[in-house]
Order: sequence, then structure tokens, then C-alpha cells
Amino acid sequence: MSYLKSYKRLTRLIQDESFEPQVSWGLRMALSGTLPIIWGLATGRLNDATWITLTAEAVCWVELKGSFSWRARTLVTGAVLAMVFSILGTITGTNVWLSMVGMFIAGYLATLLKNIGDRASGLALCVYMLFIICNAYPAKEPFEIKHRLVLMAIGATWPVVVGIFASLLMPAQQPFRRQIALIWRSIAILITTVSKGGTDKNKREFSEDILLKEKDVRTAIDNSYAFYSRMAHQVDKKNNQQYQLALLRKNAGLVAVNIIAIAEEMEHINIPALDETLRVKAATLFSAMNEAVNRISVFVITLKPEEKLLAVSHINRLKKLTALIRQYPLETDVKQTTAINRILQLTDRTIKLLESAIQRIEHMGVDIPVYRSYSFLKTVFVLRPQYLFSNLRILFNTNSLTTRYALRSAIAATLALFIFKWFHIDHGYWLPFSVMIVIQPYFGATFKKARDRVIGTLLGGLAGSLLLHLPAGLHIKEGILFLTFILMVYFIKRQYAIAVFIITLNLVLLFNIELAYNNTLMVTRALCTIGGSLLAIVSGLALLPTWDRKWLPSHLANAVNSNYEYFIATFYSAKKITNWTRYKRISESDNSNVFDSFNRYVDDPGKVKSLEYYDLITYNVRITRDLNNIHLEQDEKKVVQTSFAAAIQQKKIDECLQLFNSIMEYLPEFNPAIKLNIRANTEDIKTPFLLNDTQMISLEKLIIELKTMQSDMGKLSHLSLA
Repeated sequence: MSYLKSYKRLTRLIQDESFEPQVSWGLRMALSGTLPIIWGLATGRLNDATWITLTAEAVCWVELKGSFSWRARTLVTGAVLAMVFSILGTITGTNVWLSMVGMFIAGYLATLLKNIGDRASGLALCVYMLFIICNAYPAKEPFEIKHRLVLMAIGATWPVVVGIFASLLMPAQQPFRRQIALIWRSIAILITTVSKGGTDKNKREFSEDILLKEKDVRTAIDNSYAFYSRMAHQVDKKNNQQYQLALLRKNAGLVAVNIIAIAEEMEHINIPALDETLRVKAATLFSAMNEAVNRISVFVITLKPEEKLLAVSHINRLKKLTALIRQYPLETDVKQTTAINRILQLTDRTIKLLESAIQRIEHMGVDIPVYRSYSFLKTVFVLRPQYLFSNLRILFNTNSLTTRYALRSAIAATLALFIFKWFHIDHGYWLPFSVMIVIQPYFGATFKKARDRVIGTLLGGLAGSLLLHLPAGLHIKEGILFLTFILMVYFIKRQYAIAVFIITLNLVLLFNIELAYNNTLMVTRALCTIGGSLLAIVSGLALLPTWDRKWLPSHLANAVNSNYEYFIATFYSAKKITNWTRYKRISESDNSNVFDSFNRYVDDPGKVKSLEYYDLITYNVRITRDLNNIHLEQDEKKVVQTSFAAAIQQKKIDECLQLFNSIMEYLPEFNPAIKLNIRANTEDIKTPFLLNDTQMISLEKLIIELKTMQSDMGKLSHLSLA
């Protein structure tokens, strides 16, 4: 049994590596970090090797996620930033006032880069890490400066060469496929959550769980758009692979909408009261759906025929189970029977989407390696200046939140550097370094990261000190040093405290190789980490603080406004909209933003919180779902309709508009800067489609949500969050 568990863990690790290649990233980090050390030990130039390793490690923190051109540009940008801020740190290190100016510039730019997200967070580390270290150990003579820059140029170039070479060998569409596979995997987790509905949780807990998993799906979709922003209708059909993958991503989004609709129907079913045979069939149905989606996610990554075979097998099983449940004599409870039939209908649609997804992957064809798909000329021009200018626009397209965060980080890091330089603290560069790592846009996140960093540092230093007592001849410490490079990358996004523990262990072993380690050094690091973390926390409280009691109303207003535009586009367009998923994506993203803001608001220190915002958020989420369901039904209609909504239907739609307009009048009180485009309730445009019974049910739900939201908006509009 233990062997079976070990095998399952290994299989799971390999599968996780396919989705998010942390181990290969760690190996890239390990090779870049240890090879220069080995060279330094062999040649007796360990000090030179340390500078090469330091620079290479900084550039290696750049995560390679996007296309080959994106990777090449990001790696080169990382190397350039590493060199620029190494020079800035080196030439300002002898003067405390110039050091403070340089630290402010580095801190401000690094924070702007961090705020962009995965696309540039590694670049931020290249900026502040190398500036701080080079500033702490300045070179005074011209020949020293020249020698150091040569070493750092070698260190910056080495990981760029390794990263580009590895990227040339990868399949050209693999990064896009990986982003899409992560969407499918998040949907599989959503299905697992839906399958637990009504078993051991009340309806409110079930709805909260679904909301969280729905948000995870939305995050996965948004992440894919961060690297591949074009939607299916924007992709040139001549580029067949990109076109099929864009459609595959759209398929995944539609599957998620169906699963959410199933979850809403589950709320009408008393599962414990169902016949045991039916419960078993239902559980098996969700299990088959989960396995089918999981297998598709793996098939998207691996393109292996056996994964396709497994996916098709689970889809066929899903079809059979749906047919069996239809044959089962259902309860006389009309509401419950209607819900079950609706779930079966949604399952049928999901099956079609799953089959379509497999076809998309097959139509994509063979994914050839980058070096075969990129001509030499095309490869040379991946660094075109237009990309530089567009990225600079993204970087400096700041808002008040981003600016406050960047200023807070820069000022706090500058103060930390001043303390280190003014009081000549030995290895005190850990003070500003800790500030830059710990400080986050919001207080709650800063406090959590500070706690994890302090705990990880203290335990890592203790473990490293004990490890140094091992016999030197066994070379265990060198092996552990190599392993720490891999593990710190593996855990950096999973468990930050564990990652810090491993990073501290890595530093202890590195210092020991240089013969610079002593217990006092680790005590200094621990104290500087604690001091830097406290400084980050205090700055979050006192220095240009960002509190969600101020920003939550604005996020809510934006989310409601997005739904309003979605509603108008749905019912008051001159003709049926074909790109409705664009409105869906914007509304769901704004819903995610306001939900994140609410969670931060609850964690903010201060007075009693107004939890009415949670109810408004859930109303708004359900409005988005109702609009999604109306469009799903419209897409299922086989015959193209030219008729308009019936008079009684139009009356209810106009009632929704009237309710929505009354809600929109409150929005300027929540966000004075919001731009509203309220549609008057006129008769010049009618809804360009006839609603079926299912769409009418969604419309009735929409009226209920709008009435409740209108009432709660009125109560809350004049209250203060303070």
C-alpha cells in the first residue's frame, strides 16, 4: 500500500509539473547558481563566482510562461535591468545620500513591475536585489568597477542563453496550451465542489464555496488573457493553431458557465432525501464529468493519444449515466424534478462542449518545436522596439492605487537603506531587501508575508547551523545546496514560509562555502528580517495606506456598471450580439475584483465592518449568471430567429431596465468618478429574440435579484464604511 501511495504521489508530481513547470524552473536556477560556484572552487576564484551566481540567480527568478518571443524579450529585459541597477548600486554605494536616491528609484520601478503580475514580477527582483547588494559592496576603483561588471555581465548572459535555448526546444504552442489546461483543471475542481452540494453543508456555505471556485476559474481565464489577449473572433483563421486554441479556451469558459448553472439547480434539490440508487447515479455522474474534464486538461498539455482515449471514454460514460438517470422514475416533487431535468439538459450541453474541445485539439495539428516554426529572421526581430514602447506604456499606466503602493515601497526601502548605511550595520542590506520583499499593496497581505518571512528565516537559520556540523567529506552539504535551488522555486508560490526557510538554508550553505559564515551573521540576518518586516507593516499602516473601506464601494460600483452594460447589450441591441462572452468576461472579472476587495476589507484593522456588501456582491454575481444562462439558451436554438420578444416578455425586460436604472442612480455615491451611460426606457429598440421558457425563468430570477439589490443599495448608499 505504501508503494502505491508513493507511486500516486510521483504521478501527481509529474502531472503538476506538466501544468506548472516549477521543477524545471528550479533546475534552471540550480544550474545557474551552482555551476559558477563549482568553477570558483576549482579555480580558487570563489569571490568572482559569487558575483556571477548572484546575478544569474536574480535573472533566473524571471518566470518563463508566455510564447518564445515573450520569453526572449523578458529574459533580455531582465539581463539589461540587472546590469543597469548593478551599475547604479555600485557607483552610488560610497555615498549615503546618492544611495538613498538610487534606492528610491529602484524601489519605485521594482514596485511598478511587481504590480503588473506574473509578466514582470521576476524583473522586479532583478532591479532591487542587485541594486541593494551592489550598493552594500561598492567598487571604488575604476578597474574594480570594470572587473565586477564583466562578472555580472557573464552572470546575466548565462541564464538568458540557457532560457532561450530551452525555449527553442519547446513546442511553439505549449505555453498557450498550458494556460488553457489550467482553466480546464480549475473547472474540474469546480465540478468536485458542485458534487458536494447538499451533502454536509447548508445552502449559504455551498454558495460561498461555489463562488470561490468560480473565481478561481475566472482567475485562470484572466491569466491566459494576460499572455494571449486575443479572443477567438480576433485571431486570424489562417493561423490554425492559434485559432483552434482560442476556440478551445472559449469552450472551457462555456463549460464553466454550464457547471455554475448546474450548481444553482443543485440548491433546489434535497439530496439526502433522494432515493439511494439515484444518489449513487448522481455521484457517479459528477465523478465521470470530473474525470472527463481532468483528462481533457492533461490531453491539452501532453497531446498524447492515450489521454484522448481516456477523455472520450469518460465522455461516453457520462452519456450513459445521463440516459440511465432519465429512465429513473423521479419524485413527484415538481420543483425538484424540474431541477434534475435541467441538470441533465446542462450535462448534455457540457458533453457537446467536451467533444468539441477534443476536436479543437485534434484540428490544431502537430505542435512543432519553436526552432522549426520560427525562421531566423523572425527570431531576430522578436526584440523589435515597438514591444519596448508598448511595455513601457503598460508599466507607467498607473492609477492612484499603484502610485501609492510604489511610493510607499520606495520610501520604506529608502528609509531602511538609510538605517543600514548610517549605522554601518554589518550585512544590513537585508533590511531594505526584506522591506521590498514583504511590502504588498494591502495591509493584510503585508502582515501575512511578514509573519511567514520571519518564521521561515528563524527556522531556516537554525536548521542551517545544525546542518553545518555534518562531516565535510560526505559532500552532503553541496548536494543539499543544489537541492535548495530547486525547492525554493517549487515552494515560492505554494507555501511562502517554507520557501523562505529553504532560501535561508541556501544562504547558510553559500556563506559556508565562502568561509564567511558564523552564527552572528545569521543572527544579524534574523534581526534585519524582523526589522524590515516591522518597517513594512508600519509603512502599510502609516505611509500612504490603502484601505478597502475606501475602495470597496468603487469596485462594487464598477461591477454593477459592467453588469448593466451586459444587460443592455443583451436585451437592447439592434440585433443579437455574437461576442457576448466579452461582456461575460468583463463582468466576471469585475465581480472577482470586488470579491477580493471585500475579503481585504474584512481583514483590515479598524471598526466593525458592514457585511451588507457581501450580499450586494452575491446579488451581482447571480445577475451575471442569469445573463450567461440566457445567452447559453440562445446559442442552443437551432433555427435563426427573426422575431422580437413577445409583448409580455418585453414588459418584464423593461421592468428589469427600470429597476436597473434606479440602481444605477446610486452608483455615483459609491464611485464619484464612474462614467455612466444610462439607457432611457423608450420603445425604439425591442429585444431582438423571442425568449423560451428557460430564458423566462432566468429573467424572473433577474427581476428578483434586481429588486433585492435596489432595496439594499438604498439602505447602504448613505452609510459610511468607516
